[in-house]
Amino acid sequence: MKVRFGEIPEEGLRYEINDESWFPDRELHRTGPVRSVIVLKRNGVNRVLLSGEIQTTITFDCDRCTENFSMELDNSFELDLECTPGNILEPAEHKCSPAEMDVMYLKKPVIDIFAILSQQVFLMISEKHLCSESCKGLCPKCGVDLNLESCDCKKELKSSPFSILKKNRK
Repeated sequence: MKVRFGEIPEEGLRYEINDESWFPDRELHRTGPVRSVIVLKRNGVNRVLLSGEIQTTITFDCDRCTENFSMELDNSFELDLECTPGNILEPAEHKCSPAEMDVMYLKKPVIDIFAILSQQVFLMISEKHLCSESCKGLCPKCGVDLNLESCDCKKELKSSPFSILKKNRK
């Protein structure tokens, strides 16, 4: 779904998106419907403020114990879209100011809403998928799920390359 800057009236546009074709189903396993809302407001000739909301449920395998669990996504986001057709510089090292962190520069005055929604889903998901913060994981020796039972495996302290310094300190 693409919207041109010129199609956005002064009062803005609001879309409640029921089409789920944009969702990255190849990468993520969704267990419920996706609810998404996008609001577009003009902020000058070449700028649009996009605010949105995404709600859905995704399942993952826990990175520690490998159990399957569901995670609710219910986040909102804001982006400042700016069209700078002739002013886009070649990629170079540049330190972004805090004001520039949420600005998306576009070559053409066209907003690809489905692409933005897909990107935002990935930004909402944590890098490490844990069924709970207190997940103990699997025993590295016998493979038992330490959340459900304990094992009799001996816990070995890993040798540190700095352990020699401890000896010299005495």
